[in-house]
Parts: sequence; structure tokens; C-alpha cells
Amino acid sequence: MKKLLAVCLFFVGLAAPAFAQSSDKKGVQEAVERFLLHLGDREFDMVAAHLAPKALVIIARNRDGQWSNSFQTGDEWVAALKKNPNPTTFREPITNVTVTIDSDRLAYLRADFQILRDGKAQSHGVDQFTLVREGGAWKLAVIAFTSLPLP
Repeated sequence: MKKLLAVCLFFVGLAAPAFAQSSDKKGVQEAVERFLLHLGDREFDMVAAHLAPKALVIIARNRDGQWSNSFQTGDEWVAALKKNPNPTTFREPITNVTVTIDSDRLAYLRADFQILRDGKAQSHGVDQFTLVREGGAWKLAVIAFTSLPLP
């Protein structure tokens, strides 16, 4: 009987973090989606508020069959966004979302996306975000994505 009780307690202990994690996964996805809404609305001060200190932005682009990579700090990236002479709002809905959380402090979100302007697809790719919990909130530490033209 003691062995059965010990086995049951063991499995309950394993299952408990999984139940709590589902709400954390939702929180991670919501943090990313809020960030993408602020980005699409060109609310750059809000975009910057979503970033962890010393955040990194990595972009792998395929244009005309040629790949190029860019690497910037979050501050450099936001500054470049602010300098864009053609500010156009857009939406970046994400699908096929996968969230992994490690020790309730570090999270990873991977998702497919399309950039939509005036309801029309402009490009697509894969977003990959690494988030860290800072002061009770999820902050984006690494933003990495592929940018592909539409077929």
C-alpha cells in the first residue's frame, strides 16, 4: 500500500508542473502577440519596453534567391525602425505555435508567420523568440526570424 501511495504521489508531483505550465505558456504567447501588435502599429516605445536589457535581433532574409543575415542589438533595431521613412502598419499573426518553458524563468516560442498589410500577405517565415522572466513579466531577450518572399 505504501508503494502504491508513493507511486501515486510521484505521478501527481510530475503532473502538477504540467498543469501550471499551460497558463505560463499562454502568458508567453500573449507577451509575444502584444509585442507583435505594438510592432505592427509602429508603437516603438512600447516595442522597446518588451525587450530585455541587451536584447538581440537576428534576421535571416531570402531575397531574389540570396540569403543574408543581420545581427543587431535591440536598441539598434528599435532605432532603425524609428528611422524608417515609409512607416506602414501591418499585422503579423502567428500560427503553429510551440512554447517551451524552463524553470519558469526562460521561455522559447517558435511560430510560423505572415506579414499582412491592408489584409494582403507581403512575406512569411518563422519567428523564434527567447524570453526571460524579469520582474514578473516576460521580456524578449532574442528575436530571430526568417524572412521569405511569397511563392
